[in-house]
Amino acid sequence: MIEVPIIILNWNGFEDTEACLDALMKQTLKNFKIYLVDNGSDDDSPKKLKRKYETNPKVQFIFNQDNLGFTQGNNSILSKYILPNEAYEYVILLNNDTVPTKNWLENLVQSAQTNQAAVVSSKMVDFYEPYKMDSAGHLMLSTGEILPIGHGESVTNYTEGFENMGASAGVALYSTQMLKNIGIFDEHFNTGYEDAEFGIRAVITGYKCWYEPTAIVHHKMGQSIKKIFNYDYSLKIQKHILYSYFKLMPLPIIILNVPFLFIRLVALLVVSLIFLRLKYFKILFQSLKETLLNDYSLIKKARNTFFDNHTLINTSEILKKQTFFLWFDLKRVYKFFFQRKPSAIDFYGKIETKKKEPTQITANIKNWQYNKKKEKGAKKELIQVMDNIKN
Repeated sequence: MIEVPIIILNWNGFEDTEACLDALMKQTLKNFKIYLVDNGSDDDSPKKLKRKYETNPKVQFIFNQDNLGFTQGNNSILSKYILPNEAYEYVILLNNDTVPTKNWLENLVQSAQTNQAAVVSSKMVDFYEPYKMDSAGHLMLSTGEILPIGHGESVTNYTEGFENMGASAGVALYSTQMLKNIGIFDEHFNTGYEDAEFGIRAVITGYKCWYEPTAIVHHKMGQSIKKIFNYDYSLKIQKHILYSYFKLMPLPIIILNVPFLFIRLVALLVVSLIFLRLKYFKILFQSLKETLLNDYSLIKKARNTFFDNHTLINTSEILKKQTFFLWFDLKRVYKFFFQRKPSAIDFYGKIETKKKEPTQITANIKNWQYNKKKEKGAKKELIQVMDNIKN
């Protein structure tokens, strides 16, 4: 088996990174190398990590003087260490706030080979509520938005593999040959949405993206992001959605879908006024305004560069891979406006890590077992979840 490089970024997160590394040391597939990057931490986590792992031959330390962000932090390692090494067929990006199960790496690599996939998503499970999904990769709405598949749903709903629109870079396998052909992350992004844009880029240039249900990793769900989540971050993500869409989509698709973008905006304004919840509309309107007025030249340049250097699959095939937006937006309107449930935007500036004790996790699983015991396959999946936690 070829050696598999794994890139992990640490930023002020010793405990999370330690748990992640310790889980990696228990993998059934032993032929891997960890590029552990401290991304400008201002606490003592670099010293602690070096003290514990500096004699471990599987770990190579890289210390960044400044916080380069997720995109540049990973790109620097990809460019300097991964892509120049012809022995590397795949590379894996792994968030430090994840805990992989013991056969995660073996199943992930095997899936890439068996399914001839250039991008493979893991089964990302909520660390604190392990009967719930975090993500099974990405889907793309016709309005350009990239969404995580399965977030908050039962893990029993995602036991079969399928093609998707890319992986969360928090846990992603990428073909190195693909990276050489279509490029690494777009450094227009800093932290957030770089993986979404990359997934679109991979799919529309003909690469297969696959969800692998046996490659299970428990995710604490954005511990670094929670430290910076605010209005500006929310606005930036919305601008990234528009940037990616106008950069990558063929003109016929844009012409077809732009009317829906404006219909959606008007409908959102009406609903927001009725229910007096204007935060999301404000962010969406401001992002559209800034994109059209301030970022036009930037997007035009990025678009020309992309289309000059890449051949895309048929436009009709791209349309087939998108999901029409209306049903998803109707569900969100019902949830956030009629049911009055708070969205992440309602909490910007207030996001905190909500840690649960192991006893609470066990109680949640038992409650789930009681409620789901009549579902087909639920018992088998529960046993697997419990085994993963023990391991």
